[in-house]
Amino acid sequence: LGCFQVSTTVETFQDLSLPIPGKEDLAKLHSAIYQNVPAKTGACGDNYASQGWIAFIMEYIRRFVVSCIPSWFWGPVVTLEDCLAAFFAADELKGDNMYSCERCKKLRNGVKYCKVLRLPEILCIHLKRFRHEVMYSFKINSHVSFPLEGLDLRPFLAKESVSQITTYDLLSVICHHGTAGSGHYIAYCQNVINGQWYEFDDQYVTEVHETVVQNAEAYVLFYRKSSEEAVRERQKVVSLASMKEHSLLQFYISREWLNKFNTFAEPGPITNHTFLCSHGGIPPNKYHYIDDLVVILPQNVWEYLYNRFGGGPAVNHLYVCSICQVEIEALAKRRRIEIDTFIKLNKAFQAEESPSVIYCISMQWFREWEAFVKGKDNEPPGPIDNSKIALTKPGGHVQVKQGADYGQISEETWIYLSTLYGGGPEIAIRQNVAQVQELENLHGEQKIEAETRAV
Repeated sequence: LGCFQVSTTVETFQDLSLPIPGKEDLAKLHSAIYQNVPAKTGACGDNYASQGWIAFIMEYIRRFVVSCIPSWFWGPVVTLEDCLAAFFAADELKGDNMYSCERCKKLRNGVKYCKVLRLPEILCIHLKRFRHEVMYSFKINSHVSFPLEGLDLRPFLAKESVSQITTYDLLSVICHHGTAGSGHYIAYCQNVINGQWYEFDDQYVTEVHETVVQNAEAYVLFYRKSSEEAVRERQKVVSLASMKEHSLLQFYISREWLNKFNTFAEPGPITNHTFLCSHGGIPPNKYHYIDDLVVILPQNVWEYLYNRFGGGPAVNHLYVCSICQVEIEALAKRRRIEIDTFIKLNKAFQAEESPSVIYCISMQWFREWEAFVKGKDNEPPGPIDNSKIALTKPGGHVQVKQGADYGQISEETWIYLSTLYGGGPEIAIRQNVAQVQELENLHGEQKIEAETRAV
């Protein structure tokens, strides 16, 4: 708020973990919505955290009492939209939470908020019902009202969002019965074929009315994008496929994408590259199970899907890619030559009784190379990286670090691997022959002296 610098960070989320606003937070939130001002200076329900132990105990007692009193007596019902609004409301960054500005190079008051850039097909919402402090844990039992249909996330989208469908229908809800210390989980799930709801409680499955679901104490909710247009498009494809009109060509389409079309509200462009190589053919390793990867469509169905969703490419003939076949054979030959050469050189190294020089190689790099030549990893390792095991002494001499994870190889093996992959640095352990002979003479003299004393 000093120079009005805007800093943006994009994050991938698997679920939205939402606070449950209390009565005071709810009033503040609704007031902020009407006045269009930042609603919070911290997470909802966290304001008492800095007020000391007395405030904490009073808040703990208040929450316990609230959980025992009907919501109509205590105050307004908390809705899922309230929880979403609390999560997406702006935070004022001031005091101890001032923002370190990249432009000003100093602490400034600021405002932080988040928006959704791209909506997922399945939206997972977690309600923060459990609070864990240093000595106490408690559960927030407030009922949160949530819609079975038509949850709209459009108010929380970023301006540059590309998501077209913003409404969701409930698919499943997980509930927790008990306290913060112990309890039991059950789930309510909808059968999408008949629209009926069922309660799953361990091994027991019971059909329930939707009002039972609506009154549940939700802990985790799963919503699915809803689109009447998507339903109409599926019906259109079924009617086109049932037409008896003879097609001159038949097209192959990714079974994976077709499954997305049958279940997703926004399946995105056709992705036939899931069964094609970069050259447009079938990779040799996929050809024997290609029927599991593709579905055959008549020409009119393919043209409808392609014109509607784009993507591709169009495929009306399946063939094994000869270019990939040559590359696979060349790769197999390369692996065979490298591993055979290493085994040969290493055997010769093991046969040497006292090699004059031993080279050190990082075991981290060696394991990557070994995985490649044994076919466990498709990509060859990069250049040899001995930096983690190397210690450079004054004068530029490089030696191996004490306790480093390294292997010992011969000079011929080092030359072979470094010629193929490059890298370094080179770490050689050279034995002084004169010192070895002196040690052998010393051992001999000690042996004679010991034998003399024995006599």
